Amino acid sequence: MEELGSTEYVIFERINANWLRGFEGVGGKLFLTNERLVFIPHGLNIQTEWLQLEIWGMTKIEKRKTWGIIPNGITITMEDGLVFKFVVWNRSKIIREIIRAKKIDNELM
Repeated sequence: MEELGSTEYVIFERINANWLRGFEGVGGKLFLTNERLVFIPHGLNIQTEWLQLEIWGMTKIEKRKTWGIIPNGITITMEDGLVFKFVVWNRSKIIREIIRAKKIDNELM
């Protein structure tokens, strides 16, 4: 991951995840700091662009079921209406940490 900002710190790193982009699942790792959620695809993907979601811009973080039956998904809605879907294990812990980071971020604003 790139350099952290002066007030930024890592909450978790290298969480295995798939970013669902349409019908494609892009495999990689999630990193959460107190300011952003970063997805870094691994080198085996066709799509290799990073994704960075600012914590302050998240309006909704929800559990979802992959293919409507597997309880391993997270949906993040941004204030501009963009929706990002991820497949992860231990989603409750990940959602809890994102919400905690968001609360801390909102207190600083």
